Amino acid sequence: MGKQKAKKAAKPAKSARRERLEEELAEVVGRLDEAGLAFLLNQAHVLIHNTQVEKINRELAELEKTNQKARRALAGTVPPLVTVEEADNRKSFFLSLGGTRKVMAMDELKRLVRICYAAESKSAALRQLYTVLSRERGDILADAKIGGPGSPLIAALFNALREKYRLEDR
Repeated sequence: MGKQKAKKAAKPAKSARRERLEEELAEVVGRLDEAGLAFLLNQAHVLIHNTQVEKINRELAELEKTNQKARRALAGTVPPLVTVEEADNRKSFFLSLGGTRKVMAMDELKRLVRICYAAESKSAALRQLYTVLSRERGDILADAKIGGPGSPLIAALFNALREKYRLEDR
């Protein structure tokens, strides 16, 4: 019964050319010895296998296209990564903004933390952070490709500083 299902599932629609080829194959099969039949059957299995592999490869290629579209769509929604790590000497810090990594002195970092807590609002803090960085550390803005205070990286910097550091009087 399993062979009958496989035959039914594997049979493509018959065209005039296909019928002619099947008739020709039936005539040739009658003239082959056992070794020739075994070889012909083996070749048929190879052809069927190759057809299945091609189908799977097409499906995988289509799935990869879909995955690429989804990754591109998600790229804009994932918040940028900002981290602050203390160096071994405890006098400098490593600031990672997206794919950029910069070294900051302790007094520079303290100034940024104070801005995060002293500003009247978050938006005011973001503007002040950008202003200070543009005046004193333009290299950070340029390398991280930060174009203004509305950059998601500035907001992520604000959040990272507030999460990691507190002012002594707060």
